[in-house]
Amino acid sequence: MHRLKIYFIWCCLAAAFIACDKKENASPTANQDYIPTTAGSTWSYGGSMPYILSATGQTKEINGKTYFELETKQGTNISKSYINHEKSVYTAVGLVPNLGDVEVMLLKEETPVGKPWEQTTNFNGVDTKLTFTILEKDVSKVVEGKTYQKVIHVKMTVNYTFMGVDLGSNLASELYFAKGVGLILSDLGTYGQSALLNYDVK
Repeated sequence: MHRLKIYFIWCCLAAAFIACDKKENASPTANQDYIPTTAGSTWSYGGSMPYILSATGQTKEINGKTYFELETKQGTNISKSYINHEKSVYTAVGLVPNLGDVEVMLLKEETPVGKPWEQTTNFNGVDTKLTFTILEKDVSKVVEGKTYQKVIHVKMTVNYTFMGVDLGSNLASELYFAKGVGLILSDLGTYGQSALLNYDVK
């Protein structure tokens, strides 16, 4: 059950880190984004629990900001999430279970290597701290036989505290984003990996 929960959490998170294929008719903005949201685009990931992502083209205003809607299909289950991109910061809503509609800063591409950013929220009396650290920048990465360039490698940890007691890290992941492509690989350690298989940006 714990393994299933971890994979479910990551599949939800992966909806925020969508990836797209470079095409000659791809929009200039999409080609510069680490998390493109071009309407009609689709992405397929493999692993123990395969899923398909799509950008619906719909938007939603949250706290005065415009978010783009993403849809995740895993078997017969369909879920929606939202992402906003302002300057070098990518913020997601509705992606992490037990956090409700909290806005989470998933990627800050201009943050220096080794300098973390943190976010803490409280849900049902449990303090949840997310810590993100860029481990590498502008590197190449081979995933499923394909080499991606301009990759940012991020480590993410989630820690829980209840009534002053540190419950430790319940989720640790390493994420790889390629510029103009998006999330190409998520590594959950002993819980396995989720790799980009194919993709298409409109």
